[in-house]
Amino acid sequence: MERLTPAEEQVMLKLWKLKKASVKEIQALYAAPIPAYNTTSTIVRILERKKFIRHVAQGKGFIYLPKISREKYRDYLIAHLVSNYFDQDVAALKAQL
Repeated sequence: MERLTPAEEQVMLKLWKLKKASVKEIQALYAAPIPAYNTTSTIVRILERKKFIRHVAQGKGFIYLPKISREKYRDYLIAHLVSNYFDQDVAALKAQL
């Protein structure tokens, strides 16, 4: 698994909340300023290439679904944090929090 960019993470957080969504439905969860449709669509395609999401056809468009759960990504991030910033010392991380 790889870390997501902040923009990718924002899309994933919205998709995890919705469980399945079109690009327009993902956009609807953004506060102003809402990113352009093409921008959101590009991020969705990148996430699909990274195997974080998948799509199913619906009419002329697609519905996107997460392939990676929020909990699995959260666990990955915590392991990354402990490994790279706390030298595998979970107690040091807890103390920092």
